[in-house]
This record gives sequence, structure tokens and C-alpha cells, in this order.
Amino acid sequence: MIEKHYTINDIAGMLSMSLERVRQLVKGEPGVLKFTPEVKGGKPARKTMYRIPESVVQRILRRCSNPAA
Repeated sequence: MIEKHYTINDIAGMLSMSLERVRQLVKGEPGVLKFTPEVKGGKPARKTMYRIPESVVQRILRRCSNPAA
């Protein structure tokens, strides 16, 4: 079975947080899928897309709700 994955927008909406804050939380987090488009013809790449598995979202929420643990 494939685990449900969320976008930055999904998580920001669920948690009533800014997109930038969610980006900071997931950036570099193990298990997050990161898709960076190729640069073609010298044009700047579009923004990186992230897909965050549900287990990673739960891990981030646990860590943020109990930072001393």
C-alpha cells in the first residue's frame, strides 16, 4: 500500500501556517520527496516541488509539539 503524500499547500492549510514556515519545517527532513526541474536553455528552473509522506508529517508534528523530547 502506498502512503498518502501531501504538498506544502496541503500542510499549510491543515495547520493554518504560512507556506514559507512549512517549507522550513520540511526542507532537509528525511523521507521528503524533492523534485527539482531541469534547467533548459539557460532559463531559470521553476520552483522545487515537495511531496511529504504522512509518516513524515506525523514525525514533524510530534517533534514540534514536544521539542524537549
